[in-house]
Amino acid sequence: MRILLAVVAVFVGLLNSACQRQHMPEVHVFAAASLSVAFSDLTTAFEAANPGVRVVANFAGSQVLRVQIEEGASADVFVSANEVHMGRLGVRGFLQDPIQFATRNDLVLAVPAGNPANVRTLGDLSAANRRVVMAGEAVPAGAYARETLARFASVSGKEDIDNVILDRVISFETNVRLVATKLELGEADAGFVYRTDVRASDGRLAVVELPENIQVSARYPIAILREAKRADLAELFVSFVRSDTGQTILDRNGFGSGIAVD
Repeated sequence: MRILLAVVAVFVGLLNSACQRQHMPEVHVFAAASLSVAFSDLTTAFEAANPGVRVVANFAGSQVLRVQIEEGASADVFVSANEVHMGRLGVRGFLQDPIQFATRNDLVLAVPAGNPANVRTLGDLSAANRRVVMAGEAVPAGAYARETLARFASVSGKEDIDNVILDRVISFETNVRLVATKLELGEADAGFVYRTDVRASDGRLAVVELPENIQVSARYPIAILREAKRADLAELFVSFVRSDTGQTILDRNGFGSGIAVD
């Protein structure tokens, strides 16, 4: 009987806890897929610093999140992996001012651990037997990859080499995390991801360093939605992301300072 009562007490406690959490004030954050690991840490710290507040995060490609917002999805904060999708929402009146910056990242050429295809330079991707993977053109990581290839074509003197490398792409993914996953599984010889994706791979990926003159850095703008249901919590969250504590967490996850790029 005592055991039964103890079990019931535990169940009731869990039920009460779940009910309390359901009624906690929430801030809904739509953030680029490349931020998922870092924002998991950041969310934990934010909730600890603000007892009674819950962060509901939605991670996807920035272009997907933008469309969801345009179609009426409930969001308080949007963090994009580039300024294009944020800018489109701004032009259409979806955002409050000001648009600020949360952090930055570097796009890199990554290979599976051990580099089985022996990819040493960006030019190696032009070989006929290369299997390359990257994000689609509408995805920030895909746009940055094309910018990287265009810079490479310009400095190498091989005007069409960017298109040759694009011909080696076997898959265009809807977000950068899917690119990293394909590389981790050995389904491609090389691909374009963020430096933080390589860091988060726990050794399953390695970076092929690019020359500084073709290196592309990504800036992550952050803004509060005009129709935010909890604008007060949204402001609190944005301030936390840009605070010393938030920037330290992002830096620990391999991101750069967002404050410095304002």
